[in-house]
Amino acid sequence: MRSTRCLAVAAASLALVAGACSSDSKSAATTSAAATSAVTTAVVETTEAPETTGAPAPTEPVTSQQATTEAPDATETTEPPETTEPPETTGAPDTTEAVLSAPFPTQTVEQSFVDASRPTPATASSPEVASRTIATTIVYPQAPGPFPLIVLNHGLTGMPSKLSRISTAWAAAGYVVAMPAFPLTNGSVIDASANVGDVVNQPGDVSFVIDSVLALNGDDSSPLFGRVDAEHIGVAGHSLGSATTYAVALNSCCLDERIDAIVIMAGFVFIAADNDYSRALPVMILHGDADPVLNISLDQGVYDQLAGPKWFVTLFGGMHSTGFEDYHTPHDAVVDRATTDFWNAYLSDRQGATDALRADAVVAGLSTLQTSE
Repeated sequence: MRSTRCLAVAAASLALVAGACSSDSKSAATTSAAATSAVTTAVVETTEAPETTGAPAPTEPVTSQQATTEAPDATETTEPPETTEPPETTGAPDTTEAVLSAPFPTQTVEQSFVDASRPTPATASSPEVASRTIATTIVYPQAPGPFPLIVLNHGLTGMPSKLSRISTAWAAAGYVVAMPAFPLTNGSVIDASANVGDVVNQPGDVSFVIDSVLALNGDDSSPLFGRVDAEHIGVAGHSLGSATTYAVALNSCCLDERIDAIVIMAGFVFIAADNDYSRALPVMILHGDADPVLNISLDQGVYDQLAGPKWFVTLFGGMHSTGFEDYHTPHDAVVDRATTDFWNAYLSDRQGATDALRADAVVAGLSTLQTSE
């Protein structure tokens, strides 16, 4: 796909994304010295994440009637259970009591990162702000670590709370998962759908979140102290969050070379000029073939240009959020296991991970796999 063609397709896709979401109820990295952060709350997950190895049990394929009942961006979300008295979260865990193998128990902490070096543009309902405040939900294993870091980006009008299932699955498998709520496009913003153009600032937000989490890794008063492996970093995104991911991993405008692998979920390219598809970066793309918001061909066109290693999972009957956000579909297990296998292969270098990926990504009636390692 040539640059001019990509720009035209991206513009049309962006209009589709904004239209779909408006019907709902609603590069070098920056330096960590510019950040201020504060823990606002911590929630301990009371249940262990489902196992992420082995092929899921066969299930009935999704019919067209079932698929149409899944709104691409439904407003219903599943919030993590709250506990009345969370245990102490400061400092590294006691290695004599920690669970030393996956699945790990997980814990969630909320952070607020403030980037004083970049502004938040004015919108129809808010004035320009001189800084960018990025509220970030972090799910991490309750074990010594260190663990690879994954930044998981929500879509237009999305929220970290809509990604609790998949983020918990990754954390239980041995990853620190940071989920930023982008300042102008998250679902708590009144006119989020109208702010889709702020996606050009979101790759910088991702790099800033990486900076900030790594700073907490060196802070002995933080619950993340010593838990993060700074040498192994992945980025994932859904919908507009995937456009953000493509940019921060491939585009000269905002390339963050610390990123070792990416996962794209129902995505598309928005910042098209100056993408380096020849970069030897492991990429996994997952897309539903019944997606009414972003056609699967948008991701397929990118996949065809990537240098690899690359993996493409097609979800049969999958809508725009099927298997990604918290809607409890038959595709959930496929997505959780295949993406975890991918991280295991390219962030953790676990033996047998690519074989597991080939097995877990192909389920009769639900999914198929295309790959070029």
